[in-house]
Amino acid sequence: MKRLFALFPFCALALAQGRLEAGLFAALSGPVPALEAGWALGEGEVFARLALPRGALGYAGSLSLGPLGFLAYGLQGEVGEGGLGGAAFLEGGAGPLALEGRLGYRPQRAYPLFPEEGFFGRLFLRYRPAASGVVGLELARGTPPRPPSWGLQPGFSSWRLEGSYAFREGATYTLGAGLSGLPYALLGWKGEVGEEGEVLELLLRLGGVNRLEAGLYLGEASLFLTLSYPWAGSLLAWLGDLGLEAGYEGAPYAWVRYAWRWP
Repeated sequence: MKRLFALFPFCALALAQGRLEAGLFAALSGPVPALEAGWALGEGEVFARLALPRGALGYAGSLSLGPLGFLAYGLQGEVGEGGLGGAAFLEGGAGPLALEGRLGYRPQRAYPLFPEEGFFGRLFLRYRPAASGVVGLELARGTPPRPPSWGLQPGFSSWRLEGSYAFREGATYTLGAGLSGLPYALLGWKGEVGEEGEVLELLLRLGGVNRLEAGLYLGEASLFLTLSYPWAGSLLAWLGDLGLEAGYEGAPYAWVRYAWRWP
C-alpha cells in the first residue's frame, strides 16, 4: 500500500503536463508498478521514471544544425537502493554520417525500467556511402536483463563488437558479423508482407550469440518476438497505446502498460 501512495504525486504531475505511461511488471519476486512521464520545457522535455525501489529524473533535447545536420542529447540522474546512478545520451548526424552514444552507471538494477547493472554503454556509428546502402559499427557493454532474484549471474557483464552492411533491393537485407566472447554471424531482412503495407523485420545472430528478433508492424498494432539460446524469449504486442508483454528469462514474467499522450 505504501508503494501505491508514493505514486500519487508522480501521476498528478505527469497528467498535468501531457504524457504518462503506467504499467505493472510481475515476476516471481512479486509485482512492481512502473511509471514514466514527460513534459515539455523549452526546446526539450523533462522526464521522470519510477520503478520501485528506484527513480530517475532527466532532460532530453535536440538542436538543429541546419544544413550541417542535427544533434539530440539527454541526461538522467537516479536514486534508489544501492546508491546513486545516471546515464547520458547523445545522437547526431551530418551528411552521410550518424552517431548514437549512451553511457551510464547503476549500482543496482530495478526492473523493468532500469535493467542494467554496473557500467553500461553503447556506441553506434552509421555511414551511408550510397542511397541504397548503410554501413554500421557498434560497440556495446551491458548486463543481461535478468533480475538477481532469479539467481542468474547478477554480476555478469559482457562486451559486444558488431559490424554490418544493409542494402536495399526491393526489401532491405542486412549482413554482418560480431564478437561477444566468441564470433557470430548477423543476418537480417525487412520488407512489406501484405497488401495494406504491413512490414515484417527479421534479425538473426548465430554463433557466439544466438538470438532471433522479429517485428511485425500493422498500422495501429505491432508485434515483437525475441528468442535466444540459452533459452529465453519474449512476446510483446502494442495495440494502440496498450502494451502486453510476456516472457521467460530463467523464470516467467509479464508486463502490462498503457500510455496516455496529449499534444
